Amino acid sequence: MQLKEVLERTHIISIPTKTNFRGVQLREIALIEGDSNWGEFSPFLEYETKEAAPWLRSAIESAVTPFQSNGINLIPVNATLPAVPIEQVAEVLSWFPGCNTVKIKVGTKEDIARIREVFRINAAAQIRLDANGLWSVAEAKEILESLYSEFGSSLDYVEQPCQTLAENKKLKNELAFPLKIAIDENLRKAGQDADLNEILEVADLLIIKVAPMGGVTSCLQLIEKVDIPVVVSSALECSVGISAGVLLATQLLSRNETPVPFGLGTVALLEGDVVSNPVLPVNGKIKVEKINIDISQLKRYSVNDTRRMWWHQRITDVYSLGSL
Repeated sequence: MQLKEVLERTHIISIPTKTNFRGVQLREIALIEGDSNWGEFSPFLEYETKEAAPWLRSAIESAVTPFQSNGINLIPVNATLPAVPIEQVAEVLSWFPGCNTVKIKVGTKEDIARIREVFRINAAAQIRLDANGLWSVAEAKEILESLYSEFGSSLDYVEQPCQTLAENKKLKNELAFPLKIAIDENLRKAGQDADLNEILEVADLLIIKVAPMGGVTSCLQLIEKVDIPVVVSSALECSVGISAGVLLATQLLSRNETPVPFGLGTVALLEGDVVSNPVLPVNGKIKVEKINIDISQLKRYSVNDTRRMWWHQRITDVYSLGSL
């Protein structure tokens, strides 16, 4: 798509979140209408132009790529629990019916209490911890040792415990118990410059998010180079963006990859959506189907002219980088 066509086909929306998700309470999104599909461009507002470029590549790819189920009907997903007050944990988990695996955002003083509350509600839960690189090696080691001593094998993995790859490697070498480390930011933020060999020295799993990695095709090219499990996850998109993650997940599952719960149930964290068939968890799984845009909802969540102009300028700036 040329820039003029992209702008003509773009609809800007803003959907409130049900919780304060890492400071986000309104999710602003640019939707690109293709001939047979839609794409989502929704890098967070603080992202610089260069960091937003893969998101636009992904959105355009989705808009021009017809939906395919690859013979897969359902995809298992995890619940995602933001750093909410303890008394809200049960409510948030209820938005993810049937999800036995729970990804918990950590890095606050109430982490352990929040985790205990999850187990109080579901004693059989499997827990994924997501620190977003907030811990030092010493902090991560102390916290994880404490959690492992209490919850043991109920801890599935810890995602991006420390900020740098070197710190995560040091932590891995110092842990005296078998807790898997999943890498997200060290891969995603490095983009094309990522040193996969170094990452694979640390990672037991990779977290792959379609939009920040530049689209489904780019993700598949990367996945071909690794032999460790991949968890396809979201970046708090609406159902349009999630559908790209669904496409990637179906590609993996159609290859007889071992099914693990993916992080694609996060539409449940939004107050609304712009499709008539939102990608929401039911019995621990999301349905694989082509999304249908609901024009009335598209109008309901439309932004004012000021925000529309801001997003058009952002798209123009990203497109002008010439890396699409």
